Amino acid sequence: MSVESRLDYAVAELSDGSLVKTPFWKLNSGADGESFLITAVQHGNEVQGAEVIRRFRQICERELKKGTVYLVPFANIPALRHRRSHISLKAEQPYAEHEGHNMNRTWPGDSEGNDTERVAWSLHEAVVQHCTRCLDLHSWSRFTATATLARHGHEISSEMAMASAIRFVHWSHAASSPEAKVSTITTLFNDSDRGAICIELAPQWVIREKEVAQGLRAACNMARLFGMMDGEPELLEGPVVSVTEDNEDQRHSVQAPCSGLFAENGLETSDYVEKGQKLGHIISDEDLSTVEIAAPASGYLWRYGCHREHSDVRLPDMHPYAAVGDGLATVAVP
Repeated sequence: MSVESRLDYAVAELSDGSLVKTPFWKLNSGADGESFLITAVQHGNEVQGAEVIRRFRQICERELKKGTVYLVPFANIPALRHRRSHISLKAEQPYAEHEGHNMNRTWPGDSEGNDTERVAWSLHEAVVQHCTRCLDLHSWSRFTATATLARHGHEISSEMAMASAIRFVHWSHAASSPEAKVSTITTLFNDSDRGAICIELAPQWVIREKEVAQGLRAACNMARLFGMMDGEPELLEGPVVSVTEDNEDQRHSVQAPCSGLFAENGLETSDYVEKGQKLGHIISDEDLSTVEIAAPASGYLWRYGCHREHSDVRLPDMHPYAAVGDGLATVAVP
């Protein structure tokens, strides 16, 4: 039985009367099964997931055996074209400065709300409400490791997290309150017992082969977990590292002992380091000495590189000049 692959559109009418047509693929196996949704680019600078979806569609056309797959590579086209996370943001404004246009705080959207809520509503009506499982692809800054975000204690979300084959799983206990009218798309699914996870494919602004490959493996693993493709999920070699508010004692942060430029040592987030291994050095701006920075424990790099809050949207906050006490790395012990 061949897979039916069809391009369709979710159409939103904006407040000025113009239309936004969000394209999506619907792939139908012809056999009963889950309805699996993958979304990307809810924020216009988080682009890696779009390439994951493009490649996954090609695999589905060959290997989908059960159920239906919905693929939305550009969930927020207005923000994508604006080249920022939200359509309302200006240069160097972080996400939280205009939460009303943060698409991933608007679900299920509002047909008469602001323009971002209207786009979300059109996708909800055309796609989201028909799906039973969701993989939502995002990107955060390069200084934090690629990670899966999942609902602790939620059976389906937990199964999806472990099958994602991502080194770090960031567990949340949060569910929306009964009074809440909007939520993230993963909360929308998990609150209704459908099951969802988010994967943050670091970094933002770029498409990198390493992260795309991880996202593609996760997408295929989800399809296998749900019985939509033949075979078993391709699991991770080595331990999964859990990140929660309850296990902060398993993460060892490294702060700058002096001011100056932090030179990294060729490592990347998620790399394994041994206690005492060189993480880099600081070139002091006071006496030009070289101050070596070493790993305080053996584990995986959860964070790496000198950075500050909002470094994803403000380039000065990615500058390697370290003030005393600035974060340089965090080693997570599995």
